[in-house]
Formats: sequence, structure tokens, C-alpha cells
Amino acid sequence: MILHGFQTIDIYEIESNNLDKYFIEFRDYINDCEFAPSCSHIKEEKCCIKKALKDSKIREERYQNYIKIYNDLKDREEHKW
Repeated sequence: MILHGFQTIDIYEIESNNLDKYFIEFRDYINDCEFAPSCSHIKEEKCCIKKALKDSKIREERYQNYIKIYNDLKDREEHKW
């Protein structure tokens, strides 16, 4: 039996500030980000990812997934010890 894709994946090895690199649809826009490399793509008003979202180049569902995962990772980092 051949399985394609993942059922579960452990994302907690990823640092929150590197999460954007794992979202393939962000790749075309990250290098143009005015706030790179420290942009979270959440709070910054002139963020290139948010502009791509507004221009319908990134799906809202994927962006919301990014925010959820980012916040989970950030929370885990802050409460690591």
C-alpha cells in the first residue's frame, strides 16, 4: 500500500520565525517583505504576505492556518522552560 502525503507531522521542531518558509505560497513574496527577516506576517500593516492575501494570491484558509500554527509555535517557545 502506498500512502501519499502526511497524516500527522511534528511541527514543533520549527521555530516560529522560520514558519513562513514552510508555506510554499508565501515563497514568491517573502523576499519583497519590507520587514524581513523579522516579519511575522501577522501584525505588520505593510507586509507583503498580507498584501498578497488581500490581492487573492494567497488563500485565506492557508493564511489562517499559518496564523494558528505561528501562534502555537510562539506560545510553545515562550513557555519552553
